[in-house]
Amino acid sequence: MPELPDLEVIKENLTPRTVGRTVRGVKVFFPAFLKTWDPPVEELVGRQVTEVGRRGKFLLFHLEGELRLLVHLMRWGWVWHGRSSYAPTRATAFLLSLDDGMDIRVIEPGRRKLARAWVLPPGEAGPVAELGLEPLAPSFTPEALRGVLAGRRRQLKRLLTDQHLIAGIGNAYADEILFRAQLSPFRYAHTLSEPELDRLWRAIPETLRWAIGEIKRRIGDQLTDREVRDFLWVHGRAGKPCRVCGTPIEEVLVGGGRTDFCPACQNVNRPPAG
Repeated sequence: MPELPDLEVIKENLTPRTVGRTVRGVKVFFPAFLKTWDPPVEELVGRQVTEVGRRGKFLLFHLEGELRLLVHLMRWGWVWHGRSSYAPTRATAFLLSLDDGMDIRVIEPGRRKLARAWVLPPGEAGPVAELGLEPLAPSFTPEALRGVLAGRRRQLKRLLTDQHLIAGIGNAYADEILFRAQLSPFRYAHTLSEPELDRLWRAIPETLRWAIGEIKRRIGDQLTDREVRDFLWVHGRAGKPCRVCGTPIEEVLVGGGRTDFCPACQNVNRPPAG
């Protein structure tokens, strides 16, 4: 699933392709893709795109008249930019035709169509209203993080991936953040000392900004149909030696997702069975 670093690069690369362009057409290929009906999606036609943004794991297209199009790519969705003359494939979920003869399309291969979008009128926040702290915002202070973690008897990995607490972090970057912070994914938040809290606070934006830079270096100004993860330190490297200490990276399944960690660097005490 695209996470905050992936989406930041998509946002950056979409901006010169879309901002200042006027929507000339719109089409929804899978009815479940669109979660709103008022205003109708046709209201986007004739409006200029004024900004491309991101909140958590959502892409936000701002249009004239303060309309916003929110897009969540979910697990397999990706964004394509190309000529409107190319016929949509069966994997196309949605398209915006722009006044320069180009389309922005949401592509989702496979039978399960999970990507979603919302057209929001002025003043309506939609699903982003439920999101937690934005980890790259100036408001992400040590005090803000302490407020989120205070008294929570939950494991750190689960906390970091809870979008109602901190927005944009998923399975992969939670592993990377905890590795950088030298904290076990199984530690409970209420047991952290002040120095450990400080390490976690610093590791969150540092890891995300580092990943944005690494992805950008690899794909430049292109849009890609896959997540770029070859530079990660622990996630996806189960059985390989830790790049810091040489200990084999371990992996466990937690809540249907994999958690990768270095048992030495992160001082891991595994949770009890069950």
